[in-house]
Amino acid sequence: MYRTVAQLDSVMNILSVFFPAICTRVELPHRSVENRKIFALKIHAGTATNRRAVLLLGGMHARELMNPDAIAELQLDLVTAYLNGTGLTYGGKQFSDLDIKVLMESLDIWTLPCANPDGREFVMTVDDMWRPNRRQNTPKCIGVDVNRNCDIVWGVTTAFTTCNPCDDTFVGTAPFSEPESSNIRDFCNAHNIDVFLDVHSFSEFVLFPWGHATTQTTDPSQNFTTLATGTCAPLNPPGHQEYMLPRDQVRFRRVAQKVVDDIRAVRGRNYISGTVRDVVYQTTGSSSDYVYSRHLANSSQHKTYGFAFETGPFTGDSATSFHPADPTLIKRDTKAGMISLLQQSICAIEFIGGSLLGTSVESIRNVRDQQLVTTPGGRKAIALFERVQTPILGAILEDEALTREAMDLLERATALFGDEKALVRAEDVKRGLALLDAVQARGKSKTLARDLDTIRGHLKKASGRKVRTVLDAILAG
Repeated sequence: MYRTVAQLDSVMNILSVFFPAICTRVELPHRSVENRKIFALKIHAGTATNRRAVLLLGGMHARELMNPDAIAELQLDLVTAYLNGTGLTYGGKQFSDLDIKVLMESLDIWTLPCANPDGREFVMTVDDMWRPNRRQNTPKCIGVDVNRNCDIVWGVTTAFTTCNPCDDTFVGTAPFSEPESSNIRDFCNAHNIDVFLDVHSFSEFVLFPWGHATTQTTDPSQNFTTLATGTCAPLNPPGHQEYMLPRDQVRFRRVAQKVVDDIRAVRGRNYISGTVRDVVYQTTGSSSDYVYSRHLANSSQHKTYGFAFETGPFTGDSATSFHPADPTLIKRDTKAGMISLLQQSICAIEFIGGSLLGTSVESIRNVRDQQLVTTPGGRKAIALFERVQTPILGAILEDEALTREAMDLLERATALFGDEKALVRAEDVKRGLALLDAVQARGKSKTLARDLDTIRGHLKKASGRKVRTVLDAILAG
């Protein structure tokens, strides 16, 4: 029913051997406690470099058997669909051939199905409710919870985080004392991961930071770097509220809600989105909080948005909730959620600018993150662009002339957004409208047509106006 560690590795090996142009299997730097090799698979197509990267990870907790299988199946689904030029359908949720093409040619998709192979092997052969890794802590006590072992408020205890080496939520002897969690740190050090997902069971949640405290967006002085760690005591001060940039909170919420919507489309399951602390319980040392915290603890680190899924409902029995007799439907939900997250990890502007042109799009990014995100009208404009970026990328990836035109237009837009007093020329608008017409000619969706018409309206109004005036109109909605 469920794949062994060897079978999960075999899927990656087969894909890398038979499709080396789009699949690369990589051994991670740290073997497990019991000396097992741990592998990740990189999936990407096309020729563009310097892409945004996503890491999908499963199996941190040994008894959560279905998520590593779902990730392995997603590997097969993506490669097969791309090579055959088809889409993917999970129940009532469809992803078109264009969706898959754009994912594969604009992202580096990293998958690590089984982060804790020793634990999985033990579950499948000895104890089907085993949670941690297989570290010998004392003569009688085994196991560190590798999802409590990361360097984010490590060693601060909660109802589900303990310093007792005989408990299955034991934090370990130090941050990253375990090879399985160290692989996450070192992988993020070696690769600029933009979006991270840790898939768990059970419950039906789409989660994001923070886990150790409730989130607030007004007081930057309240942040995890000031908290005492390794105390083996509860969070101090107990009323601490963790700061998050308002624009990051908006992004986490927007992305999580879209994932929830796409999972619901599969077969009507209603996942709940929110922070780990608010939706589940208080945690410390978790992977999704850690990857997001890296750039805050050290400004030289790449910024990574960290998410977590809790897949599948509680059945009334823990064992069948963690590994149901037939997890097929839950895996469909999970795969749809992962593709939804991948889609929202794409940034057409960064792909065209960074991957194709090799230039900075900082001025456009600043307008998005510092201005548009602050008003309902601006957030509406962001959502509009995110809806149309897949068909835009699909069009330019298929047509070299459109690719060149998109690159030229982006260079012009970068210059305009860098000088708010600059005037939008009639020629700028004319070229932008022509690109939209080319995109619409390749699409059949009525929603796309409506969205492109909305953008046409904004473009036509921009002609002859200062960039500042155009932005103010968008911000006003």
